[in-house]
Amino acid sequence: MQEDILRFFRPINHSFDVKEDDYVQAKVCISMADAMARNTNSSLYIIDYNQKNFLYVSPNPLFLCGYTPEEVRGKGYGFYFEVVPAEEIRMLFEINEAGFYLFGRHSSEEKYGMTIEYDFHIKACDGRFRLIHHKLTPVLLDKDGYMWLALCTVSLSPASVPGNVLMTCKHRPVHWAYSFEGQRWKELPNIVLTDRETDILQLSVKGFSNTEIGEALFVDANTVKFHKKKLFQKLHAKNITEAIGIASNLRLI
Repeated sequence: MQEDILRFFRPINHSFDVKEDDYVQAKVCISMADAMARNTNSSLYIIDYNQKNFLYVSPNPLFLCGYTPEEVRGKGYGFYFEVVPAEEIRMLFEINEAGFYLFGRHSSEEKYGMTIEYDFHIKACDGRFRLIHHKLTPVLLDKDGYMWLALCTVSLSPASVPGNVLMTCKHRPVHWAYSFEGQRWKELPNIVLTDRETDILQLSVKGFSNTEIGEALFVDANTVKFHKKKLFQKLHAKNITEAIGIASNLRLI
């Protein structure tokens, strides 16, 4: 098991220069994460790549799968082997290795602005598998630019299948999509929505029908349908629910 757990940290072949005193900063990060969890009821946790465990786990039940936060912290990365399907564990290994490779090609300043996100199943306390959307972003790097602490957030995925790996950087006008078939990253221009597309998404979030959206924007329902079709193409979504989820994950709305 320990050997399998270590695969989550490839290709980090690095001894972290992190001292006990440095964990004072970590306590601040934990306090901030806990405050965020309480204010937003978000499901989140902090990974410590130095100690190869979880530094903090929020009490939101989505990620816990029936365990307590303390139990998940105690299990560390062994938790994944209990709640994630075996074939998707292998997928997570590949995502981690590819993600660290791309992450390592950027400067420390850029690294702090990067986020990797992807979808995988976890087994809930009722025994059913739920597809979650997982985001990971650096909180602290060590002096050599390696990721020491990372904040992860978990939400229900708007997608229908696992995978869907994206890496973004707030300092770059591009993002990267990972291809499992080609085992490589593809650089793509960032998606930009028009004002009308943004309006339609925001009204759709409120549950407005095409007719109601048209009335609010002073256009007919067919025009709304036309813009939605363009939106689906841009976001690679099958329907408006999926489009809203993808746009939200990409921070477009």
